[in-house]
Amino acid sequence: MMNIFYAILAWGNFALLAAAALKFIPIVISLTHGIHLSAAQVAIGLADERAWAMDLISDTPYLLLVWLSVAWVLRRQTGSAILKPWSTATQSARP
Repeated sequence: MMNIFYAILAWGNFALLAAAALKFIPIVISLTHGIHLSAAQVAIGLADERAWAMDLISDTPYLLLVWLSVAWVLRRQTGSAILKPWSTATQSARP
């Protein structure tokens, strides 16, 4: 029962890391319009999109702190941080 709990926790932790990485897509798209936006770009709303993208990534350090904390708990409880949850089934089946 606890192994299932730790497996679910590891998958959730991996999803959190993936979400933290995916949050950078809007800022990358925004930066394709250039670092400095022209008046025309600001007029069509690109400045608002850039501000939204910056706000979206502003809490990434907190997500990484939670991710590291969960990895630390998994390491203390299972002996492995389980950073790649899809490979834990093959590791536990090994002699």
